[in-house]
Amino acid sequence: MSELRKKAMTRLAICAVALVASIIFSVLLLTGTFDGKTDSGDAAPATSDTTSAAAGVNDPTADSFTAEATGDTADPPAEEQPAEEQPAEPEPTPEPTPVPTFDGLSVQPTTYYNEGEQPSYTTPGDSGMNLRAGPGTDYDKVTSVPAGTGVTALGTNEDGSWVVVNYDGKYGWLKTEFLS
Repeated sequence: MSELRKKAMTRLAICAVALVASIIFSVLLLTGTFDGKTDSGDAAPATSDTTSAAAGVNDPTADSFTAEATGDTADPPAEEQPAEEQPAEPEPTPEPTPVPTFDGLSVQPTTYYNEGEQPSYTTPGDSGMNLRAGPGTDYDKVTSVPAGTGVTALGTNEDGSWVVVNYDGKYGWLKTEFLS
């Protein structure tokens, strides 16, 4: 065999070995088998080799690629994640606060006041007011509220012109224009 042919075969063999080593290293790196730890379990010192296969990863000591580095949006399974990186238990979704319904009303309020934020009103001192089943004089009269009576608003209609109150155990609507 000629000298030129021997040199070419040697170079080809070296390239083949380098290619096989690169493939094996890539597979080990991607599967997490090659995690940079020694036999004693201690972490190997981090290096800042910018030519490594993980150069696009933010943390050069990471044992798996991030979604932004690989374009993959799936997280690795929980058993492959280190304990400090495993996601915390999701917090339970709070149950929505039920909207109160006021018995006896033809129309329910659009806005409800929270306990402690409910405004107080007083009916006019010279005459009582009709407590209505809905926000308008077209609705049935539930009862009468005597003059000078204090009431607490539990809710209001959309424009705030009428409020729902509880008087003598009955719910009804009063026109805010006449309350003070």
